[in-house]
Amino acid sequence: MNWAQTITGILVLSSTPAWGATLNWTANSEPDLAGYRVYQCSRLPCTPVSGNASTLATVGTATSFNIGTPAVTQYYFITALDFSSNESGPSSLATYTPVGSPPPVALPVIGMSPTNLSFAATQGSANPASQTLTISNQGGGTLTWSATETAAWLAVSPASGTGNGAVTLTVTSGSLAAGTYNSTVTLQASGASSVTVPVTLTVATAPVPAAIGMSPTSLSFTATPGASPSPKTLNISNTGGGTLTWSASDNAPWLTLNRVSGTGNSVVTVTVMGNSTVGTYSGSITLSAIGASPVTVPVTLTVTAAAPPPVVPPPTPTAPPTPGGLSIIAVN
Repeated sequence: MNWAQTITGILVLSSTPAWGATLNWTANSEPDLAGYRVYQCSRLPCTPVSGNASTLATVGTATSFNIGTPAVTQYYFITALDFSSNESGPSSLATYTPVGSPPPVALPVIGMSPTNLSFAATQGSANPASQTLTISNQGGGTLTWSATETAAWLAVSPASGTGNGAVTLTVTSGSLAAGTYNSTVTLQASGASSVTVPVTLTVATAPVPAAIGMSPTSLSFTATPGASPSPKTLNISNTGGGTLTWSASDNAPWLTLNRVSGTGNSVVTVTVMGNSTVGTYSGSITLSAIGASPVTVPVTLTVTAAAPPPVVPPPTPTAPPTPGGLSIIAVN
């Protein structure tokens, strides 16, 4: 069965007082129709959820029901049932007014849209955008309403009004811990049933920012005048959360970096140009990233004097050799 609200109840007063008044309605054509249920209210609003309706009778597939002759004004609606006891929405409202009775007083009915609200915030971030509840009078008379909330983090403005209007809901997340918070906004009006609108605030944990990791934490080079030492590398890593988008700079003319920006884990090659003057030179490389503290890597270049060439001692003189085994003998 299509359980759309298509049932139409029509109140017909019989011309025979003893017979009373009869409710008549148009039959539903669904094949699984099991019957109808008749509801009665003694005051407005009269709906399945108003709290004012009581079941008067459950009938089969008949399309009429005698309500007798109530002594006071009564309100009626019907619903359709299938064989699984599923129930349709209500029909239009029918009103019985006894002969000679004053017309019923039309009471206001609070209409609210939307019927619930949800907000989302992040720790340490701005408050979520305000939202609006639209108030309308779905009954009669004059709707003079007031609005109240039940949480310190929730504010409503204005707190009262007359007729159709709107209430702005503002959330102040402040220092609230991460989690889900529940509250309500209650609308009340004289002569009308109150309406409660659930409000949910979800506070997310603040994201962990990126952090620059560096290895090694310092660099040192040694060279002789005019010579350039071998390059060295810096390893960059993200030791925090999110995405690390970094940039690098140096402050010495003798320092050169093969790359000055990147994303995520990276390697930077550091090259040092030789210096002709003996001495110790200091510089630094600075790594920066959005949302992260900068990191500075000290760089030292030590230029030492070239070692003197080794001294080769002169050869040691030796006596000339004696001619071939001859010896001189003195004779007297």
